[in-house]
Parts: sequence; structure tokens; C-alpha cells
Amino acid sequence: MKIKFLFNLLFLGMLTGFSQSFFYLIPLVVLAYFFFYKKIILAQSLKESFFTGWIFGTGFFFGSMHWMVNPFLIYQKHFLLFPLGLIVFPIVMGLFFVIPTVSIFLTRKTKIFKEKKIFLQSFFISFFFFVSELLRSKIFGGLPFNLSGHMWALKSDFIQISKFVGVYGISFLTLLWIMVSINLFNRKNFKLSFFMFVFFPTFFLSFSFLWNSEDKKDNEATILVRVVQPNISQEKKWNRLFFQQNIEKLVKLTNEKNSQKDKIVVWPEAAITLYLNEEKDFLRYLKKEIPSNITIITGGLRREISKSKVRVFNSLYLINEKIKFYDKRKLVPFGEFIPLRKWVDFLKITPGSTDFSAGQELEIIKDNVGGQSYFFEPSICFEAIFQTFSDSESQFLINVTNDAWFGNGLGPRQHLSAQIFRAVEKSTPLIRSSNSGISVITNEKGKIVEKIKLGKDGFIELDLKLQSRKTFFEKNGNLSLVFLILLTFLLFYLIDIIYHLKIKSKSYF
Repeated sequence: MKIKFLFNLLFLGMLTGFSQSFFYLIPLVVLAYFFFYKKIILAQSLKESFFTGWIFGTGFFFGSMHWMVNPFLIYQKHFLLFPLGLIVFPIVMGLFFVIPTVSIFLTRKTKIFKEKKIFLQSFFISFFFFVSELLRSKIFGGLPFNLSGHMWALKSDFIQISKFVGVYGISFLTLLWIMVSINLFNRKNFKLSFFMFVFFPTFFLSFSFLWNSEDKKDNEATILVRVVQPNISQEKKWNRLFFQQNIEKLVKLTNEKNSQKDKIVVWPEAAITLYLNEEKDFLRYLKKEIPSNITIITGGLRREISKSKVRVFNSLYLINEKIKFYDKRKLVPFGEFIPLRKWVDFLKITPGSTDFSAGQELEIIKDNVGGQSYFFEPSICFEAIFQTFSDSESQFLINVTNDAWFGNGLGPRQHLSAQIFRAVEKSTPLIRSSNSGISVITNEKGKIVEKIKLGKDGFIELDLKLQSRKTFFEKNGNLSLVFLILLTFLLFYLIDIIYHLKIKSKSYF
């Protein structure tokens, strides 16, 4: 394979990966896939199709997730490991793109491809790419970052279909949109290609009118919510010399312009770098410094000590008259625990030598403020990029995170984009407090209502309307995705029949 060919593939992958993070660059994503698909169908051997996918995939993950190098640059002892994030990670993850390229090579001699059934071809090509996304979202703990559907995330009107088919549904439809448009263009059917290019986004947009959230009662219950973003650097956050200074900053942002109205105030992940379940003196200090009308929801550490072992948890605490907590269930490999610790103990990125333990189950936390009861679904850091299903409903979602690990590039933006889909899938507001990143309050459509920008400190506050109702997706889960794929297959099969009948009738006359 020629160096120029490999370089072109690498560049196309980088362009696709980078452009997916920006709504206005979506046309570049389609253009990159156009040239990538041309290279796929020109592959002369299984080996060539394998490397076509691998090189493109390496470029994709380098372009989209180059920020993975940032955790290795925070502490000096990890500096020599930065190639793991910059080079090894994209090379390994790039293998997922081998799945669609090899699958296309192996099936292009089948009847569907020989008979030039454009729509069914587009369906299967999209399906191969979708399977690749689904697998990387599930195996080895999963990494559902930069899914195809995420490119629409920050334009909430385009993602309301997620209330019916979830984020994987919109990812599948996005890939279908790209491949149908490309295939029709390649067959020189420019008018129909342009029609399909416009139709899919219009179809997505139409769902914003099908789930009207504005028809609410005037007497609907509300709760006042404040989100704090202290913007404390990672070096200072875990340094004991700065502990008091960090806490004072959090307290100041909590008390600033405080009204007498009862409210909850949300602090970020591990805002309190103590085993809070053991710190009675510190809890008394907090209650002294913070007015009684405020309930604090914060990230902190929790420890359980028994005769046989010590267990440490990354937890979310609710602090008022009583203390409630939730333990993080989905831990970050090499950040919160070390797989195969016996051999790779030196790879732990976060401070401390002890692995975190995983929480057991998702719990809806219930409490009340000023006599108003409320209940919410908690999550910590990247837990919120994974879909969750519970028998209980929630009135809003609270995510506490620390995006200081991700730097000031694409990482915090992609993290937020992935989390916004939980609000849409559940038709539930998202309250997100980040230590350093992007803190937001969204409505149930995933639209950002209040925001603290990346790299800034401060607080945002909103009177949040309380509601709870399950969406079609919550009731049916990813069975709706299976239904969508089967329905699309049947629809495209019929369209191909009609399309070819039309072409034959034209050639006959």
C-alpha cells in the first residue's frame, strides 16, 4: 500500500473525528465518508480492506480523542506514558473500523450488491458501521464517545427522536442518511441524493413538535437549583495544602447572592477530597458555614473498613439533616481501578494506591426541600454517557464530574454531548456540575438553559419545574432499536423494488 494512500486515509479519519464535535461541520463528515467509501469499494483484497478500515479508524480516534493524552500530562510521574494516549489508544481503537470495511469487502459479491439495489446496499453498509459503534460502546466496559448521533447533540431540536429510539437509534439513522446520500450520488442520481440529504435532518427535526413539553400546568411544583463550578486545577484539587482554600471557594460560590428560598446546590465530583462518611467535624463545619435553607449535593469519597479489607468508593452525597449517598457503579479503567494490577500497577493515573470499588446498583435518591419532595437519578463522571434503565421514574438527573482531566480541548465538549442524550431519552432535565469543564442545566429536551463555560468559575441558578413521565424509549428500551432496524430493512426493500420498476419502465419507453 502506498504511503500517499495511507496518509489520505489517516487524514480522512482525522477530519471525520474532529468534525463530529461541531454541528456546523457535519457536511465535512459526509464529505469525508464519501471519499472513505470510495476507497473501501476499491479495495482489491481482504488485507487491503483491513488496513483501509484500520488506518481510517486510527485517524478518526486521533482526530476526535487526542485529548486522551491530557491525563498523562498532569502529574510528572506519568509524562513518559503520554504515548499511550496519543498513539497507542487511537491505533487500538482504530481496529473497530475494520469491522465495516471487511464486512463490505466480503459481501460486495453477493446478490444484493451485484443487482445494484441501492437502498438495501446502503442499509447493510450503514448496519456494518453501526455494529462497529455498538461493539465499541459495549465490550471491555464500553466507550460510547463520538457516536454518529452525537454530532447533533448541541442542537436539541434534532435529537428528540431519541425519546423513541435512543441515542443508538439516531446513530443508526445518521449513518443511513450518510450512506444513502453517498450511494445515490455515486450512481449520478443527484436529485434524489440531494432530496435524501435534506430529508433525514428534516425528519429528525419533525420530532421536536411531537413531544410538546410546554403544555404544563401553572401550579406545577418547582425547586430552586444552583450549580457551582469552582474551576480548580487538578494539581491543586488533591493537594492538601490547598484543601481549605478549595472548600472556601465552594462555600463562597454557594452563599453568594443567596436568597431565603429553600434550594439545592450541586458541587462537582470529589469536590470534598475526604472520606466524608468519617468526617463528623467537617460536616459540622459545613452546616455552620452554609445557611440552613440549602441542601448540598456533592461528590466525595467514602470508605468501608472491615477485618478482611478496605473498600473505597467514589460517591455522591446529599447533605442536610440526614446524609444520603450513591456510589459510582461504572469505574474508569486505569483512573479508578487497574485491570491486571499485578503487571501494570504503574499505570494508575489518579492519586492514591487503592483501587476504587464499584457501587452495586442504580438508586433514585428521594428527599425534600422546604416541604417540597423531589427525586432524582444520580451519576458520577462518565457514567452518564451510558444508557440507564430503572423501574422508578426520576424528576431530573444530577451528574457530578471533573473534566479537568480532559483539558480545554474537545474532551469536555464531547463528554457533555454524550450526556445530553440521557435527558432526551428520559425527557428529564439534566443538572451537571463540573469542577472544570462545562456545567449546565438543560430542560427535558436536552436544550441548555443555563451554562458555565469551559475554564470559568461561577454558578448558575434556575427554578426547575418538577415532572416525571416515561418516554417510549424508557418503556421499551433498545427493543425499539431492533424494531427500527427491522422496519428500515423492510422499507428499503420495498423502495428498491419501486425504484427499479421505475427505472425499467423508463428504459422500456
